[in-house]
Amino acid sequence: MLKYIRACMWIALLPVMFTGCKHDELTVPDTRESYRHAGDFVKNNYDLQLFNAALEYTGLAAGLNGEGPFTLLVPNNNAFNELGITRVSDFQRLNKDSLKQAMQYHILNRRLPVNEIPSNGVDVRYLNLAGKEVYLTFASFDPKVPGSQVNSLFVNGSFAVKKNVVLANGILYVMDKVMKYTPGTVQQFLAAQPEYSVYVAALKQSRLWEQLSGAGPFTVFAPDNAALERQGITMENLTAYNPDKYITARLFGMYILSGKNLFLTDFQALSVIYGTPSLSATIANDNFRYLLKAIKNTYQVSPTEYWLSYSDPENPALGNQGTVYGNTSRKNDNLTDNGIVHYLPDLVIKPKAALKK
Repeated sequence: MLKYIRACMWIALLPVMFTGCKHDELTVPDTRESYRHAGDFVKNNYDLQLFNAALEYTGLAAGLNGEGPFTLLVPNNNAFNELGITRVSDFQRLNKDSLKQAMQYHILNRRLPVNEIPSNGVDVRYLNLAGKEVYLTFASFDPKVPGSQVNSLFVNGSFAVKKNVVLANGILYVMDKVMKYTPGTVQQFLAAQPEYSVYVAALKQSRLWEQLSGAGPFTVFAPDNAALERQGITMENLTAYNPDKYITARLFGMYILSGKNLFLTDFQALSVIYGTPSLSATIANDNFRYLLKAIKNTYQVSPTEYWLSYSDPENPALGNQGTVYGNTSRKNDNLTDNGIVHYLPDLVIKPKAALKK
């Protein structure tokens, strides 16, 4: 969706920082106040300045002062900084049409206050201005603890750091991540990323590739070329890791979770709603099991941390093995039309553990 742009001179932002415009505090206004329209509110809040710059560059800003109604899921400046976008002029380097679609993805053409979002609803879908679906998960309370209110809202793996800001023509939420959507399939997404070229070749060699063009959904934790190379697997020697010698469903296929559409923040919501932040199941076409766990610290608004490990039912005393940890937020929660792709920094099951006996 967005190219990662390296940070440049901070001085470029100074003219914006010292404008004479009033900077609204991001608080829910009293019902007696006169609310601003969405476009004006975003423009006059410095913490939303990069989102406003993207709106102006793509020609979307003026329309947000129209009748609406709108619901804005606005990434704050820190969310753009995570992608390497640190100043207004950085947007000039991006493809305008692609950026426009990305910004439309953060806008719903309806008014959606918190009290209309289903309590404890997981991945409830709403259409956005781009005609695509966004996935809202609202962990509102713990059903096992009466009166325990949490009210954490997650959208496509992003966390709402501010909710239900009332506008003259809609509602605004401030999000801690830029949501990432790429048209096409998981297969097409992986094929288009050079850093996953060895994993793509491994899936093709193992006859695990074609499934990813199907209806899905699929959640894929994709090891990049560097992760595979750390375990001795490169494009040059990949043919040695073939189905004749290795259980490839274990070595390469364990990272494909079929029938699941999982954003990392879903686990935080499930922890609230059901009391567990983890998922365990048997690896497809193998007897090993995987365990996936993720935790989001909503108080510090830090990246979601995740762990993926495996266990061998024939050796239960060994417990969970091969745990790989990650928290690289900008590489995760890549939504496609048939699933989600996350980045994995290492192999969970090393080649030796996948050798056929």
